[in-house]
Amino acid sequence: MVQRMILVGLLLAPALAAAQDSRKMVEVDPIRCWWRTSSSAVRMGEPFNVGLTCAVLEADGVTVIPDESQLTDSAIQLNPFEVIGGSHPPDLRSGQRRFFQYEYIARVINPDVIGQDVPLPNLVVHYRVNSRLPGNAAMQGRDLSYLLPPQTIRVLSLVPSDATDIRD
Repeated sequence: MVQRMILVGLLLAPALAAAQDSRKMVEVDPIRCWWRTSSSAVRMGEPFNVGLTCAVLEADGVTVIPDESQLTDSAIQLNPFEVIGGSHPPDLRSGQRRFFQYEYIARVINPDVIGQDVPLPNLVVHYRVNSRLPGNAAMQGRDLSYLLPPQTIRVLSLVPSDATDIRD
């Protein structure tokens, strides 16, 4: 009888270990953002597109709520670049992630940066992690911050080299 118990234990051990492994917590980023520009080099006054894309976690028990109020084209400051317009396309969902995006139309107007690599300013996205507890109780997390990775843009010249209407 004892031998059968040991044999059953040895046979069931891998199945129990696999079941325990499937319940392990997996660490994921609650939010991840990145920049995308239409051009890596621009001329003074030339409009170009700057895109901000973020992926936030929206799982069964956890929802990330970013503060998007500071990301609109009328609120964001990208000095020394001037934001002259923008848009906010509809959000997309894929698996446990929600993707939101802001498109800005910007230009550089500071003549002191000609011939330099100019970084987009540091942008901090504030967010909260809301959790759903057993019994449908919700718990709101504290205010957290995400700092976007840097992105630089080269400022080439004052006017395009192929401009034909420039006067001496």
